[in-house]
Amino acid sequence: MRIVKDSIIYPLPQDQDTAELEASFRVQLPNEYKEFLKRYNACEIIDSTPLTIVNKRCQIERFLGIIKSFREHPYGVYDIGCCETSLGEQGRNLYDEDLIGSKLVPIAKLAWGDYLCLNFHYDKSNPSVDFLDY
Repeated sequence: MRIVKDSIIYPLPQDQDTAELEASFRVQLPNEYKEFLKRYNACEIIDSTPLTIVNKRCQIERFLGIIKSFREHPYGVYDIGCCETSLGEQGRNLYDEDLIGSKLVPIAKLAWGDYLCLNFHYDKSNPSVDFLDY
């Protein structure tokens, strides 16, 4: 995977930022994903390989990240927390985060409003990467 270097959103998240995200969602993000965030926050990729999902092809529009002051930032819609809130408001995060924490944590925005998510529903320590179809 090739990253569009000038698409990375600064400032890059630090350990405290990822810890706050984990506390907010009540999940433990995989270490590899936290390191990805700290290097390539909310980046675009070059020539993304289309993902094939049950007779549907889609491409990653942009990975999500931790964006400071996302309400004022021109790319604030790619903030993980902003997207997770939006999914909950649309009734698309199917689990009650008030009781047990978030079960779907969006990690990438796909073309046509779909998402890739970390799914903590079945395994809290080893989430699967799942396609969320709009």
